[in-house]
Amino acid sequence: MKKKIVVLMLCTMMAVTALGCGGKKNNAAEGTEIAESVNGTETTEAEAAVEYESPAYDLKASDYVTLCDYSKVPVTITGDYDVDDQDAKDYFEQMFSYYGPFYVADDTKTTVGEGDIVNVDYVGKLDGEAFDNGSAEDQNIDVDNNCSAGSQSSSFIDGFTDDLKGASVGDVIDSDVTFPDNYGNADLAGKQVVFTFTVNSIQKEMTLDDVDDEFAQKQFQADTVDDMYAQIKTFLENTASSNKDSDTYAAVQQYLLDNCKVDIPEDYLTARVNDYEKQFVQNNCDGDDSKLEDYVSKQYNMTLDEVRQEWRSGMEKNISMEFITGAIAEKEGTELDEDGFSSYVQTLMSSNNFSSEEDLYKNYGYGDATYGEKYLRQIYVDNLALQSVKDNAEVTVEAPAETESTESAEPQEAVDATETEAAN
Repeated sequence: MKKKIVVLMLCTMMAVTALGCGGKKNNAAEGTEIAESVNGTETTEAEAAVEYESPAYDLKASDYVTLCDYSKVPVTITGDYDVDDQDAKDYFEQMFSYYGPFYVADDTKTTVGEGDIVNVDYVGKLDGEAFDNGSAEDQNIDVDNNCSAGSQSSSFIDGFTDDLKGASVGDVIDSDVTFPDNYGNADLAGKQVVFTFTVNSIQKEMTLDDVDDEFAQKQFQADTVDDMYAQIKTFLENTASSNKDSDTYAAVQQYLLDNCKVDIPEDYLTARVNDYEKQFVQNNCDGDDSKLEDYVSKQYNMTLDEVRQEWRSGMEKNISMEFITGAIAEKEGTELDEDGFSSYVQTLMSSNNFSSEEDLYKNYGYGDATYGEKYLRQIYVDNLALQSVKDNAEVTVEAPAETESTESAEPQEAVDATETEAAN
């Protein structure tokens, strides 16, 4: 089966990518923008030696666009963007199930029996002295399986939990354990040590009815259960708002593409596609054109002609959006604000690990920093224009035909078992 090369259109306001210039390690098969630039790797000598065609062009977008009426773009988006208290509870139940099991003290048990989970503190000592990374508190241990509770596989050195069997709550137990000869820490390899356990409680698996303020504090850093649900609801509201915003942008862009007339100069389109391919070869084929056909065949299960057609189609959409938003920006007199652009540049640098603005500009400018800066400035202004069109759009929201809740997301503070020198 072929991997579909998905090409996204013009990035939205203050996004961390810009269109039109190739970048490091683009993966067209994974839905990245055809002109995405990432990773912040400096331009190599081999790349600098490549002759790119795009920087030679200086086109005025409005010369190639007949704009539609964009004052109040009518668009319809489909989704459920409303969040209520029940949504927060449902979402919590998903997380509780996905990241569980969780445990709580079982007050009916005082002696460790078969299959029990035990909560302990322990200190590991070598020759009577505590060693680094050998101590932990409030650890839930599966005694029978010699592992952290819920891991379902042995993760501690042999014999680590043996002396906990039959222990009682409140006991303090010294357990002699020998690290294997091939243990990763040379200071402990083959050494006999003593782990002193304090048995805090015997645990039982939590149910939703057991969720209390202590759980909320430990797992979510929320003061109470109510605060935990409020935190989840806020997260869901922010996610829904972001999704609605993203869906609206996509719908507005598609409307503009469908209703504006764009006449892209053939030589410019060809130059942009050629430059993209050149950078793709640099990033994925060590700069060797002869490797390209084999690479796309293995990575995408597509012929080189098929991939090139995808690249051309995607680049045509990118340039069309650049021209449309550029023409709108010109017509509306949209101006670049230096502070906003500076923030945009810093976001690009931090997100993609560029060490300097010059490196950023070179990467977007095919090694030409002046061209790269000019290009990013225009993209920034274009995005301002697109945002204005989006903000004035007449948006109709339709409910999805069928609502499915299949995604589970990580809690704000994921459960994290402390790793110590008892682990393999």
